[in-house]
Amino acid sequence: MNSEFPVVGVIGAGEFARMMIAPATALGVKLLPFAANESDSAAQITSCAIGDYTDIEAVKNFAKQCEVVTFEDEKVPLHVIKALEATGVRVRPSSQTLENSKEISLTQGLTNFDYKISVMVARSPHSQATSWAPTQLVEREGICTLTITPAPLMSAQLREKAQKMALDTASAIKLIGVMAVEMSVKEDEIFLSNIAIHPHNSGNWTIEGSCTSQFEQHLRAVLDLPLGDPSMPDNFAVTGNIVGKSKTDMYRPYLHLMARNPSLKFHMYGKKVTLGRNIGHINIVGKDLKALQKEIEHAIDYMSGVIDE
Repeated sequence: MNSEFPVVGVIGAGEFARMMIAPATALGVKLLPFAANESDSAAQITSCAIGDYTDIEAVKNFAKQCEVVTFEDEKVPLHVIKALEATGVRVRPSSQTLENSKEISLTQGLTNFDYKISVMVARSPHSQATSWAPTQLVEREGICTLTITPAPLMSAQLREKAQKMALDTASAIKLIGVMAVEMSVKEDEIFLSNIAIHPHNSGNWTIEGSCTSQFEQHLRAVLDLPLGDPSMPDNFAVTGNIVGKSKTDMYRPYLHLMARNPSLKFHMYGKKVTLGRNIGHINIVGKDLKALQKEIEHAIDYMSGVIDE
């Protein structure tokens, strides 16, 4: 690493790149997203390169400005990543990790399960690895609207088993960065159902709910810095995803919700409100899970216009 603070390039400028900006700024690291256009979530609040991520030459020119290049989702074609690596660019996670991930045995189409969880995991080039507490995914009409951490239906022993499975998966694919390992749970059995090799909405709770957020940890991992503490300072973290419905004014609801519960933490993505679109999330941490869940459910219903007081 150079003596000066490095530039981290992020292919993609959606909400995950947007949420990397604050920890990058705190670390003194320059985050440079590669955006499709100036209206992208991250491009609204920081300087970005603008271009087509499928244009190999454009991405190569972008990478020349960066010490390391990462990506915020799985949309970047594998051949683009390989083309960067062929010119000596450090891309993390690597094309080899993405190829290795295809060899992982997943249980597809399992319907007879008790609940779903996700375990966020991070790993650095020096093979230092950490995992966060398992997160339970709560869905409405097939959309994840709520996450609860640690997963309340799991025993401590089962949580530990899930975290080990996630860490073993990260090691097997030689992950560098963070990823979400989604699992289905049936009694005391855990089945791998999906892996997402990038920051993930099931880890958004870590911004307030963990000593080190998934976004800071991803930066630490791709820069090969020592990884941060993933532990939880409080008992529970509950996150509500704000999904676009009939209400388009996302600012006015703050008056009611902030007065009702000052501990709510809002994270808006700067997206136009459209039906079914994930436009932000709300975090809350504390000790009384039932009360926390009630507050988040009220907040997301109020933000989307399901209820109005």
